[in-house]
Amino acid sequence: QTCKMQGQSQYKTRCGKYNRIGDGIQTDCIADDGFTWMFYFCNEPVNPKWISIGLLPMHSQLMHMYSQLPDQGHKCNMDNLYNSVFFSRESFALPQKVKNQGVIRKSQRGVPPCVFQEELTGKKAELARGTTKVAVLRGDPKSDNLLV
Repeated sequence: QTCKMQGQSQYKTRCGKYNRIGDGIQTDCIADDGFTWMFYFCNEPVNPKWISIGLLPMHSQLMHMYSQLPDQGHKCNMDNLYNSVFFSRESFALPQKVKNQGVIRKSQRGVPPCVFQEELTGKKAELARGTTKVAVLRGDPKSDNLLV
């Protein structure tokens, strides 16, 4: 989430010389139905506890927010930047048991070919809408060598 702002602030983030649309206060947030439940300023340092177990900084921010949730069984939908098998396993290992789901690009490294879905059109696409293809991954979650 980005909130445009004028002036100076330690929380203001600049997205580049030519991308002024993203300039402002940037946060990672947990939101549902238009309501923001929790947020984390992107320029804040992350808790070293999450980094020490091997998570990336962006995953560490989410793990911090997940650990603050008051109850169990949440599902989190994400875009392709956040998907990681190791991150998903660690988030489900929390007492809050957060389940992650999202989109993976075919071009990303380490994505097993068996989880790709064929492109559907017409009636086949309508029948498949809302369904999920599931694969069980085994092996070292930090490596690209996962068995399905």
